[in-house]
Formats: sequence, structure tokens, C-alpha cells
Amino acid sequence: MKMTIVLGAVTAALLMVGCTKDAAPSAQTEVKPAVTEESLGLRKTDLYTEQTTTGDKTQYGTAAAGTSKKIDRAFVNAPPMIPHDVEDYLPITATNNACLGCHMPDVAPAMGATPLPVSHFTNFRPATSIAADGSVVKEGKMIENTSDIKVVTKKLDIMSSARFNCSQCHAPQSQGALACENEFQPDFADENAKHGSNLLEVLDVGVN
Repeated sequence: MKMTIVLGAVTAALLMVGCTKDAAPSAQTEVKPAVTEESLGLRKTDLYTEQTTTGDKTQYGTAAAGTSKKIDRAFVNAPPMIPHDVEDYLPITATNNACLGCHMPDVAPAMGATPLPVSHFTNFRPATSIAADGSVVKEGKMIENTSDIKVVTKKLDIMSSARFNCSQCHAPQSQGALACENEFQPDFADENAKHGSNLLEVLDVGVN
């Protein structure tokens, strides 16, 4: 019994020493932060004012059309980025679209340009559609379940009027220095997907 009491006293003493060592620092102790506010993000200017902070200047490529290198798509059927200068091609309107001078399928190969895909010559909004039961549903008619509607696409001989605004999906890419380098590398099962489109062929994949 005596030995047990002695060992218990020694253990208690050691615990008191440990607690004293790990006790919170006094109010006079200066605690330096391991990470500063300025190092938390990419911004290196004052976080509490905008007086010395300016955004990076956008610098689009100045290469003329036909002389620039095509930009690989980020994913299959992604709208390709525009690799050349577009200043002389804007604004694009339904009646004045300079992009078509090089990107129409009949002239694109000779111009070294990416041709408009078949999807741009397809009307996805016809006047009528077919319901699941085979009945015809006219555009604008209210139905209980729109998922039962099968859209009937229609091939056109000219570019669909819904596709005239090229810059709605396609945009030039700034050439300025990046605050953080992009190391993303797209992986394509088909190498042709880097610069081509098969959207119309795979539109219903995973739906039916």
C-alpha cells in the first residue's frame, strides 16, 4: 500500500510539470503568425484598399486569320477558342458575319480554318415535335411532361439563323502572363476531337 501511494504522488507531480509547460502563454508573449494574410492568395497588394491594385491587361493575339496555331479544345465538342485577331470582324450580326468567309465547310479546308460542323446546319427548334405516343405536338402547346417530347431536328442547306452569333460561344484567348500556370492537359480518345466536332452524332448518348 505504501509503494502505491509513493508512485501515485510521483505521477501526479509529473503531470503538474507537464501541464505547467504546456500552459497558455502570458499576455506579454508575442505570438507570430505562421502564415501572413499577404501569402494566402495570388494577390500581393494591400488587401484593405484598391488604390494600388489593378487587373492584368487583357492581351488578345494579334496574329492574322490563317497564320495562327489552332488551340486544342478543352473537352470533346467544346466550342473552340479563336486563335487569331478578331478586331476587324466585330460586331457580328445576322446580316454581316465575316467569320463565314473562312469557316464555311466549302471554303474552310482551302483557308486552313476549322469548318462549321453539321450541328450549325441543323434546326433544333422545328415547328412541331413528336410525343412519346407518336402524336404531333405543335410548338407552344402546353404538355404535362416535357421529357416525353422528342425533338425532330431538321437538316438545313444554309447555316441555322440561331447560330449567327459566333462570339456567343467562341472567344479569343488572352495572351497575358498567368498568375498561376494552367497545367491542365485534355485527354481525347479520338485525336480528331481536338479540332473537330461530332456533336450531332452523340447528342442523344446517355439519354435514351
